[in-house]
Amino acid sequence: MKSEMILLRSMMFVPGHHENLYESATKSTADALIFDLEDSVQPPSNKPLARKIIIKNLENPLFNRFKKFVRLNEIETEFFLQDVIEVTNAKVDGFLLSKTNTAKDIYYLDNLLTSIERERNLEIGKFKIIPILESAQSIINIQEIAVASNRIIALGFGSEDYVSDIQGVRDFDTNMSINYPRSLVPIVARAHKLEAIDAAYIKVHDLDGLKKHLEIGKILGYGGMWVLHPKQNDLVNEVYSPTIKEYEDAKNFLRLYEEAQKMNKGVAIVEGKFVGPPLITKSKDIIARAELIALKEDRYKS
Repeated sequence: MKSEMILLRSMMFVPGHHENLYESATKSTADALIFDLEDSVQPPSNKPLARKIIIKNLENPLFNRFKKFVRLNEIETEFFLQDVIEVTNAKVDGFLLSKTNTAKDIYYLDNLLTSIERERNLEIGKFKIIPILESAQSIINIQEIAVASNRIIALGFGSEDYVSDIQGVRDFDTNMSINYPRSLVPIVARAHKLEAIDAAYIKVHDLDGLKKHLEIGKILGYGGMWVLHPKQNDLVNEVYSPTIKEYEDAKNFLRLYEEAQKMNKGVAIVEGKFVGPPLITKSKDIIARAELIALKEDRYKS
């Protein structure tokens, strides 16, 4: 599975057929853009138009600074195959597979992408996959889905469709209906060295609610989330970036660990702080993440 760290703090949806939104998308602070062919493209008769608009706009060099994904229609729909055939373009980094229910869904998409890469003389494995886990079946099958393809770079949770599928009630105060799957997705993702992408926060103008949603997501182990509106991006990026203190503490822990090793100790108390392998692993991850962010921002420059 994917072991290289990838920066996907904010992954913002862009409705595929609304061409007037593409210019504003080029100015967003998102890490990745998701050109949507699924839910936001209504009525369904607009889907062929959306494919053409996406392909045309991918040529715009202003999109080069983003990771670029396309959210495909469900694999069982009449739109899926044509989505993949038309939008598998060298400018695309990968695809979100809506309502991934079983590993077979991933096998099918993986094989299809390999055939297209061969036909178009593209690097095999170029196109990455992010399954969206948004049904009861997907949560039951999460382990098999996570290991179904080396193309998978992240697992994403979709809360609203999940709650609908289990015939539950979406309670934003307690989150009881989503607590279990929301906690499970990052556990399985991290077990396979994948990124974990949290559910979108659908109350797009409630930034206080978004902050709470993000803080819980970070505690659970997520590294990013789906974004529905540009105004959400800055807060998402802030929460899913190491703070200056976290970054400095991580560097200090590595220094202290080196001192502990010089004393032939794998675990030690140095300068009043516990130093051991679990904290070192986390510290290395924080530093690597901070270095990726520093390529985009001045956040960690002294």
